[in-house]
Amino acid sequence: MRHILLTAFLALFVLPLRAENVALVLDGAEYRSLPDPSGTELADQAQGVLARAGFEVVIARDMPIGDLRAELAALQARLEEGDIARLVIVAAGWFVASDSGAWFLGADADQPGLATIDGAGLRLDTVMELASSASGAAHLWLVTPNTRALRDELGFGLRAGLPDRLPVPRQVAVMRGDLRATLAGMGAVLTPGTTLSEALAISPDLRAEGTVPTLVPFLPEGFAPVAQADRDAWQNARDLDTEAAYNEYLAQFPNGLSAQEARLRRDALRNTPERIEADLALSRAERRAIQRDLTTLGFNTRGIDGLFGPGTRGAIRGWQSRFDLEVTGFLTRDQIFQLAGQAARRAAEIEAEERARREAAERADRAYWDGTGAGADEPGLRAYLDRYPEGIFAALARERLADLEAEARAQADRAAWRRADASDTAEGYRRYLSEFPDGRFAPEARLRLERLEPIKDVPAPDRPPAEVLEQEEALLMTPALRLLVERRLHDLGFDTGQIDGNFDDRTRAAVRQAQARFGLPVNGYVRQGLLDAMLQDALRGLFR
Repeated sequence: MRHILLTAFLALFVLPLRAENVALVLDGAEYRSLPDPSGTELADQAQGVLARAGFEVVIARDMPIGDLRAELAALQARLEEGDIARLVIVAAGWFVASDSGAWFLGADADQPGLATIDGAGLRLDTVMELASSASGAAHLWLVTPNTRALRDELGFGLRAGLPDRLPVPRQVAVMRGDLRATLAGMGAVLTPGTTLSEALAISPDLRAEGTVPTLVPFLPEGFAPVAQADRDAWQNARDLDTEAAYNEYLAQFPNGLSAQEARLRRDALRNTPERIEADLALSRAERRAIQRDLTTLGFNTRGIDGLFGPGTRGAIRGWQSRFDLEVTGFLTRDQIFQLAGQAARRAAEIEAEERARREAAERADRAYWDGTGAGADEPGLRAYLDRYPEGIFAALARERLADLEAEARAQADRAAWRRADASDTAEGYRRYLSEFPDGRFAPEARLRLERLEPIKDVPAPDRPPAEVLEQEEALLMTPALRLLVERRLHDLGFDTGQIDGNFDDRTRAAVRQAQARFGLPVNGYVRQGLLDAMLQDALRGLFR
């Protein structure tokens, strides 16, 4: 017997701890073209009153009958599980009645009659019977509208509004009245320690039926579910530790036990370096400008591409550390302005330094030009160009060197011609033409060479042997080599025509003349022996 009593005693305390306070708010303002029966939306106001009292609130707003029945089915499942201690149902909308019952209309009801009303609305006796299944007290609040607007919308056997009396089951209290009276009465009865009869005394415009306790309050004295809900919501916000979580907590409990800490935590998250920089919404061009500023100040961002990767973040940290700022790797707006100002000043310094360097370099350039004789002689010109190949006077120095070289070349040409003229021999004129094929006296040298060594054109054979052609092709002469052959033949005094690398008839005739001069087989086709003979002749001219 003692064990049975202990089990029963524990059950009395365990079940309420598992039970919850639940409220279902049926707000049926939208029905055809009729106005809002409550004059304003009840759901939002009732939700606030109930939530502050610690109730879990379910809103069913402007639902068709199928969805209303689904809400009742969900409520029934909760009641079957036994986890509802106190139940509040609030219905504001359009009610109809007959001699057999009363109904709350769904949003899709279309001129219902007695035969169709069960498919268009919820039977209130069913709602009350479900409410009576709560483990504790149950209240049904009916917000009664002006029924005149509904009369023309009803079919046979129905009348607008509620009947004078409702068959209220045990443990259920039904209150009816307008919106103002309903909210006032609900607020009173949800005050811990207040009985329903006391709440009705405060709101005389409410009419009550069913179980109306005069001694047992609806919520016990000291009942504080809001504080526990506050603590639970705060713990959930701390677990998530996000700005959205703290905002949700503050929306539920703007003056809660942890509201101040929630605002501090939210502001801390809002003010993280990453968030502050992200809120700046920097464009790609602005990010490139920041990278250029960091680079100007000597911090390597590893590229100026407008993308803040590890290189840029490291450069930002380096800059922040140098200037005694909080080292985060992220920038604030003030820091961006500070960075831009520093970079602008440094850019001006760099420009001034570069200008000073250029001026110093220019002074050194001019001084060296003067020190080497200002272009008076060839050694001075070459010494200047060796030191300053792109200097101020480089173009002038090259021009003067070219003039000096041209003068030296002309003097050498005249000296070589005097030697050839003095010898008046074929060998002397050939040597002159070898050294100066386009010299001033080259035409005269060729005329005198022709006079001293007349060489008649050697006729070409009717058809050269195949081996002769093969030998020339075997040389694999490039266009450049062909040009050199024609140039050498021209230097030897033979008429090749235009020097273009094309071995035409005039070139072939010149080849035959050269072959005859060097004692080679005459056929007009170049062979290795002719190339060797022309090379040796050129070398002899160099060393004589």
